[in-house]
Amino acid sequence: MASILSEENVFKYERKKMCKKIITIAIPVYNVEKYLRRCIDSIISQDIENCEILLIDDGSTDKSGEICDEYLEKYDCIKVIHQENRGLASVRNRCVQEAEGEYISFIDSDDYILPGAYAYFKKVIKNGNCDILTYGCVNVYEDSSEKTEIETNNYQDKLTVYSAQEAIDGMLILPEIDVITCNKVIRKSLYKNILYPVGKFYEDMFTNYKVIANAKIIISTNYKFYVYCHRGSSIGGMKFTDRTMDLARAVKEVHDFALSFCSENNYIEIGYLHWLIVVANSMIRSSYYKNDYIKKVQKYARLNLRKIVSTDCLGKTRKIQMIIFAYSFPLYKCFYRLYIKKYRQY
Repeated sequence: MASILSEENVFKYERKKMCKKIITIAIPVYNVEKYLRRCIDSIISQDIENCEILLIDDGSTDKSGEICDEYLEKYDCIKVIHQENRGLASVRNRCVQEAEGEYISFIDSDDYILPGAYAYFKKVIKNGNCDILTYGCVNVYEDSSEKTEIETNNYQDKLTVYSAQEAIDGMLILPEIDVITCNKVIRKSLYKNILYPVGKFYEDMFTNYKVIANAKIIISTNYKFYVYCHRGSSIGGMKFTDRTMDLARAVKEVHDFALSFCSENNYIEIGYLHWLIVVANSMIRSSYYKNDYIKKVQKYARLNLRKIVSTDCLGKTRKIQMIIFAYSFPLYKCFYRLYIKKYRQY
């Protein structure tokens, strides 16, 4: 009986290898037993023919690893790897290394995907012959109810095509591109000689501009498929520590590269300023301030006042916020704390 099962498993494995994989859906897993089933089920329930689901358990100490193995037993499309804890960047590098798909789609294990996503992704990839497909996120916060999480794509699909230069110019500020990894389907070959930096926070920011620079065609859709479940550890809710300055360093790296890579600078400076202020916001939440940093960002904002006023990528409210930041940090701080109180209850 044991030998028969062994032969059957070998047959399944060889059959899986013979089927050309279009997309590898890569899910880094670490101590997420509360959310993991929701994430995997949201994918399993879709049309994922010619796709594989790659679960890499990064040394979980809860039941996450057992849940991965449970799904492995049930579904042929799932591949599970267990490793010692090495951190998210290391796991993502392993995902790229192990992925059999032509494209790779990273999903955080505490988030999930709305119905119809992968059938849609495969259609756009086939018709557009793109290197990267980006799509929208539904943002959900810890205190929101389940009823507010679901958003259906019952409106006209709008696709926008970007060159690598256009995408990098706008990636720090345009929501159609964004800096995160998990709202993108990326041709795996673009990662050649590119690794997520192990030991740094904000590994997406340090890496994605390099991947985008290797692309020829980037397509963005206005459809929203990714449900981004914000918790206190997300960028928007993180308290300031010295490691938060990794974000400022990553943003400067993107900014400096973009200035040399892009023939036109429409959004780079505004996007750079936006993220520098994000770092300052984390200081406000922590009541811990690096005054030299604040003064430098204020000076930079004043130097770019004309761009703040004239840019088409910011609404009136955002422009006013940046101008207030530039000239009165105490006043900006008061307004930001009111915003936190009203909208960010975590």
